Amino acid sequence: MDLKVGFKCNNNCIFCAQAHKRILGNKSIEELKEALENGIKDGYTEVVFTGGEPTIRRDIIELVRFAHDLGYDLIQIQTNGRMLSYKSFAEKLVKAGVTEFSPALHGHNKKIHESQTRCVGSFKQTLQAIKNLVDLQVPVLTNSVVTKFNYKYLPQLVRLLINLKVDQFQLAFVHPVGNAWKYFDRVVPKMSDVAPYIKESLEIAKENGYCLLYTSPSPRD
Repeated sequence: MDLKVGFKCNNNCIFCAQAHKRILGNKSIEELKEALENGIKDGYTEVVFTGGEPTIRRDIIELVRFAHDLGYDLIQIQTNGRMLSYKSFAEKLVKAGVTEFSPALHGHNKKIHESQTRCVGSFKQTLQAIKNLVDLQVPVLTNSVVTKFNYKYLPQLVRLLINLKVDQFQLAFVHPVGNAWKYFDRVVPKMSDVAPYIKESLEIAKENGYCLLYTSPSPRD
């Protein structure tokens, strides 16, 4: 079950598909607990906390613990990773019941990553978050949005993720909605231009024993 906790975020990504919904804010803890209870009743055994940014909620540890106590076997948090640069906070989430994390890294260096997140210091924080999670021996499944900013450097990004020893990485072609639609000409590349770099990235992953996941929008999107 994908559980969207709301739309608030501590990044301001130029490609964000939810940017136009930020005004809606976050859902209440009561709403989310009810959704978690209904999920169990409907037979769900796995839950993914998504946003916005789940880790900036002051009640996120309580929500994770609630999901764990209800009996969810898999509890994932999709995150930009910045709050997880504080190792003590990452440890608390793991102790509460998180079984895996999906942090987002969108460039192999500060310039490329932060030109997209539009937040100074976010590259260093996300990088530290990944290192913290690997050190805590909790599964790390990264996600990277493919844009005009980074597609030529995807092989370098893949090599970085391999060196960081993440468990899995995914490249996701940008969805042209929200900010990505607003800044379409700056953000969305041609798929034909991206293809050679995806192919090279796939080869690098294969050579290092990884299965690289790549997703692109459906024609309806």
